[in-house]
Amino acid sequence: FMLFQSGGPVNDILSALTGSPVTIAWLSDPTLALIAVMVADIWQWTPLMFLILLAGLVGVPEDQIKAATLLGANPWQRFVTIVLPKMKTIIIIALAIRVIENFKIFDTLYIMTGGGPGVATETISVYIYKLTTQDLIWGYVAAIALAILIVLSIVAVFAMKRMARAREVAA
Repeated sequence: FMLFQSGGPVNDILSALTGSPVTIAWLSDPTLALIAVMVADIWQWTPLMFLILLAGLVGVPEDQIKAATLLGANPWQRFVTIVLPKMKTIIIIALAIRVIENFKIFDTLYIMTGGGPGVATETISVYIYKLTTQDLIWGYVAAIALAILIVLSIVAVFAMKRMARAREVAA
């Protein structure tokens, strides 16, 4: 409802800032619809990603950071040489979660645009849904689902190998 063309809070705020009525069709324009869906997805997932990264940041040893400070390392050097290597596993986990979730994004996208206008915001999950419910091409849908499973399995294996390598380096 925030992006309704008339009466939506986003257009109302833009109208108040510009001093003239703003009626942007956020979900009707292909480019703006894609941006709106991306912003909604980022808005939805930022808190979880923040908590995951914060949990990793809490696990960074404080004594190493203090030692680096005493040795004259600036904040950027401490981040690059201590914090980032210690958080590499957590970052890989967060990225793997986002990649997998982006493959299966459906609810937000379907509620906001239904995959439209046209096919501007249609993802693989919306495409599969439409093939399943409208075209009834079950074999093709099964093949697409199997291809997604293979791709996501490769992503998961890659992430697990990177995490194992990051643990070896950190140890």
